[in-house]
Amino acid sequence: FKVADKNGDGKLDNEEVQEALHSLGFSWLKEKQVAGILKRADQDENGVIDYQEFVSEAPKTLKTNLVKLAKKNGGELGFLV
Repeated sequence: FKVADKNGDGKLDNEEVQEALHSLGFSWLKEKQVAGILKRADQDENGVIDYQEFVSEAPKTLKTNLVKLAKKNGGELGFLV
């Protein structure tokens, strides 16, 4: 969370979420998909993700996209046969 929170305000905005996901290699996530992730995670509907919202949503988002990343690169890395 701290790495993604570039401005240190304790909240992640759309730009910070998109940058963090892309830095993890999830380059297929476009602006609309990132906006959907933000909306799903933003439980209090204030337009940003705080730490508790991040903790709640991150495992689901990471699991889904790590599987996609493995499928995309798995053959090259020897993970998928």
